[in-house]
Amino acid sequence: MGTGALTGDVTALWQCPPWGKVVPGSSPTHPAISRFLPTPRNGLEENYCRNPDQDKRGPWCYTVDPSIRHQSCGIKKCEDAVCMTCNGEEYRGTVDHTESGTECQRWDLQHPHKHPYHPNKYPDKGLDDNYCRNPDSSERPWCYTTDPGREREYCRIRLSEKRPRPRNVTTSCFRGKGEDYRGRVNVTVSGIPCQRWDAQTPHRHHFTPDKYLCK
Repeated sequence: MGTGALTGDVTALWQCPPWGKVVPGSSPTHPAISRFLPTPRNGLEENYCRNPDQDKRGPWCYTVDPSIRHQSCGIKKCEDAVCMTCNGEEYRGTVDHTESGTECQRWDLQHPHKHPYHPNKYPDKGLDDNYCRNPDSSERPWCYTTDPGREREYCRIRLSEKRPRPRNVTTSCFRGKGEDYRGRVNVTVSGIPCQRWDAQTPHRHHFTPDKYLCK
C-alpha cells in the first residue's frame, strides 16, 4: 500500500486508503468510499493519488483520517517540474541558462544565431520564451545561447529516476514514424545485418543506449 512518503506518486500529509474500500471508523461525514471504483482502465490502483473527477487542484485521495474525507496531494504540474525523463523531449520546465551559465536565446528570435526551430513551425515542441528544450531528439535539452561565439549548449536538468511507461509499443509493424517499434528485426531491407547500438564500429554514432534510455 502506498503512503504519503512515496516519491513521485504521493506527497499528501495523510495516508490514503485503497480506492473503493471502506474507511476504518467511517461516519456520516466520512462514509465508506464507493463513488470511484477501480477498473482496468481508470488507474485507481491501491491508494495512489489520482484525479477521477477532474479536480482543478490536481490528483487527490480519500484519507484514513476520519476528520478529513479527502485532500489534494500537492503534486506539481508538468510546467512546474524541475526534472526530465528519458532524454528530455517532453521537458517543459523553465530552465533558461546552459550548463556553463550562459543565458539562452529566445526561440522566436534569429539573433545572435539563426536557426530553424521557430515556435510557429514546431508548435508541439514547447518552444516558449528562451527555455531549454529538445526539439531535435538530442541527448538532452539544450538551447541557442546569447553568446555570438557559442551557438548552442546543453542545459543542466536533473534526470528523473522514474521512467515513463512506453505507449503504443509494436513488435510486428510500426505506427507513425516508428518511435515505439520494439520488434527484433535486425537486418536492413537489402539484407545487411544491423550494427549493435552499443557498438562504435564500423560506424561511430551518438545514439548509444546509455544516453537514450527510452528509445
